[in-house]
Amino acid sequence: MLLAFKIKYKFDGDAKYSVCTVTYSQYKNFQKLPIVKKCEVIRGNVKNIENYKKEMQNALNLAFKNDTSHIKKLSEEL
Repeated sequence: MLLAFKIKYKFDGDAKYSVCTVTYSQYKNFQKLPIVKKCEVIRGNVKNIENYKKEMQNALNLAFKNDTSHIKKLSEEL
């Protein structure tokens, strides 16, 4: 079973925060994105996210190429 947690983040230019679920290693990579203005953990221990983990990893890979559309698709806006 893979554990993950929810984060609240804001990209440069975003007016509102968004929320998504990430694993610990994805969170570390997420924080390294040059377009991340703010990022913090808001809830811990989301269980059974194996399929979601793959989707988020693809989204992170695209975000490193300045394409945030997939991360936005997997996120909820606050």
